[in-house]
Amino acid sequence: MKEKQSQEALIRCGTTKGPFTMRLVRKWSPLGYDRAVALFQRRFYDHSHFFRTVHGFLVQFGISYTADEDLRHFASHPILDDPQLDPPIPFEEGTVSYAGSGPNSRDSQLFIAYDAIDSFVRFLYFLTC
Repeated sequence: MKEKQSQEALIRCGTTKGPFTMRLVRKWSPLGYDRAVALFQRRFYDHSHFFRTVHGFLVQFGISYTADEDLRHFASHPILDDPQLDPPIPFEEGTVSYAGSGPNSRDSQLFIAYDAIDSFVRFLYFLTC
């Protein structure tokens, strides 16, 4: 992971289909950014996999196989939602967001949008690829 002045971070990921890079932008979602950066820095996502794919919609990840109990506890503790930006960040192909089950339910589960999602209720968008 490479951070640029603590306001953006580049996350380089490897997959069986090749590498990809995510760019996290703190000003879009400070709480979400801080959580994601901490999880990547602590290697929470290492050796994890995409566990949910919905054709034309999203691919989801965020299950860790770490034996570190403190890290698993940290990752499972929900964080508060960040305020919506005005105007909002467009939710389009490559946008990454936390998966959640309602307000203030973000933890370690992330997904990448395959296409624009106009009717999706957005809890957070903190990076684009």
